[in-house]
Amino acid sequence: MKSYLKTITTLFCFFIFQQCTVINSGVSYSGVENYFETSLYGKGHLLKYAETGPWELGITFVAHKNGTIKAINIKNPELGKKRISIWDTTNRTLLATYEFNHNDDKTYLKNLISFKVDQGRTYTISMNSTQYFYHELNFRKLPISDDNITLLSTNFNQGRWQQFPDKQTDNIIHGLLDIDFQWVIN
Repeated sequence: MKSYLKTITTLFCFFIFQQCTVINSGVSYSGVENYFETSLYGKGHLLKYAETGPWELGITFVAHKNGTIKAINIKNPELGKKRISIWDTTNRTLLATYEFNHNDDKTYLKNLISFKVDQGRTYTISMNSTQYFYHELNFRKLPISDDNITLLSTNFNQGRWQQFPDKQTDNIIHGLLDIDFQWVIN
């Protein structure tokens, strides 16, 4: 019985502390892991597989608050090195490039970064892949929004090279890219 209570107490404390804000240089932050899936389009969609590439696959969003992308999370059937690009969508300008070793196709692979996001600016995060997972939103369409972020579209362009994915769709989440987002609390 004591062991059971200790476990419950530990889990409760972990949950409470995980939801607390973080003070960094006098600024308060709060955050969510796998933001798009957790906060916007939800879990439990039927996962589908495609092998039609190569493709540059991406997600486009606008932040309603200043913040930081703390991690880029990838779920992809193609193992090996993955190039991830962050673009200024308005100007189609490349802002950052990361390369991650993707070694698990069953779960999201968390890749820690620190990328500042400005309120009101539109970003696209993309990766190049020949195989990818996707799921349909069925009775929902993008954009999907909350107080912190609006997920505008998922994007794609065929090709093996690093390029801005300028074709858009509003009813499929393809590539399964997600972020851990930490926003400033005013």
